[in-house]
Amino acid sequence: MKKGEAKIEFFSNLNYLKQEFESGLVVSKFLYKKAKTNKNLKMSYKQFNKYFNDTFKNTHNQSKTALKSKSYLKEYRSSTKDKKIENEPLKLKIQTNSKNVFNAKFGKEFKDEDIL
Repeated sequence: MKKGEAKIEFFSNLNYLKQEFESGLVVSKFLYKKAKTNKNLKMSYKQFNKYFNDTFKNTHNQSKTALKSKSYLKEYRSSTKDKKIENEPLKLKIQTNSKNVFNAKFGKEFKDEDIL
């Protein structure tokens, strides 16, 4: 196959592949064998597996992970909403672009005449 033909072949059969994936064929090897016999795929398994993982597996796993993280975030917010947390570390914002990085007179009372 020429460069790019496998991608065209995969996405031209995408509806069939989605239907089989949703019906329960989630293992790429079995789906490849079935599509090769029914749809006469000419691409190799390595090419098929690459597009299969990019199209089905990553989006499928990402949506599950996103739903889990949203539910965990809601639980955390609801559990810590009314609680006062003691002994928490202080969060400071350090600015490195301030003009007075070090001021010897800070917090002390000096007269300008006392400084040599």
